[in-house]
Amino acid sequence: MELIFPTVIIILGCIAFLLLLQWKNLRGPPCIRGWIPWIGAGFEFGKAPLEFIEKARIKYGPIFTVFAMGTRMTFVTEEEGINVFLKSKEVNFELAVQNPVYRTASIPKNIFFALHEKLYIMMKGKLGTFNLCQFAGQLTEELHEQLENLGTHGTIDLNNLVRHLLYPVSVNILFKKGLFPTNKRKIMEFHQYFQVYDEGFEHGSQMPECLLRNWSKSKRWLLAFFEKNIPDIKTYKSEKDNSMVSIP
Repeated sequence: MELIFPTVIIILGCIAFLLLLQWKNLRGPPCIRGWIPWIGAGFEFGKAPLEFIEKARIKYGPIFTVFAMGTRMTFVTEEEGINVFLKSKEVNFELAVQNPVYRTASIPKNIFFALHEKLYIMMKGKLGTFNLCQFAGQLTEELHEQLENLGTHGTIDLNNLVRHLLYPVSVNILFKKGLFPTNKRKIMEFHQYFQVYDEGFEHGSQMPECLLRNWSKSKRWLLAFFEKNIPDIKTYKSEKDNSMVSIP
């Protein structure tokens, strides 16, 4: 009898907990949980994230939640829903972007909150209409240089052409002239990692890295690349003193 009573209490507690979860789900969007505790739908989601999301959108509608690897991820896939979300008074932009910033750039929470406002004000000024036009000449010069390196003959896929032109131009203008690799093997390596990081950025900002192994590897490579060059970037001063990046 002494053993039966605690067992009954535990069973009733579990039932109450499950009923509470079901009640919460009735108030929120459909939730895809899977059947394994904590892992949830992680295995199915990790195999093909984009395909999984599209199938879920068709089956559950434009708003749904996926529980995977201990994380709840709610997807809003229609423009109307996104507008309602962004205009809500309950949304705190700083809190909303902190976790995605950590996922995409590995910036710790305390550093983010300490520097976010200062960086926001600085970048808003740097990218203002008055300052942005000053980069036109530098951008044109860099693009001409890259076009000259291509030569006058040959064929190339359009997407690869754009990457071939804009990757070095962006890196050299944003950070430091000459920072972009010149060795052919290293250029291909940079293209490979940046393309994976760029294409998976939206999903990488929301999903656990364990579900996006190739993207995570590319992120770590790029962070190491820039971290290694921080001393040179700090001391770099452009001739016109209009560098896009200021590092304290």
